[in-house]
Amino acid sequence: MRAVVMAGGQGTRLRPLTSNQPKPMLPIVGRPMMEHILRLARNHGFTEIVATVHFLASVVRNYFGDGSDIGVSLSYATE
Repeated sequence: MRAVVMAGGQGTRLRPLTSNQPKPMLPIVGRPMMEHILRLARNHGFTEIVATVHFLASVVRNYFGDGSDIGVSLSYATE
């Protein structure tokens, strides 16, 4: 199954936490918020995930790469 994770917003309502990091990378219990979402999607049978990115997209891409560390196939679409 395929899923789309929208991860491109600037997170303006969470500033100053999101001034220099994208909202999906904010830590929750020691892991980026998006990692929790990707793991949950994987646990529910999603194997192919597309993340839509924009604000500081390179931070998200560098951290997650192709998603193999989490056990999914992760690709990116720039908003």
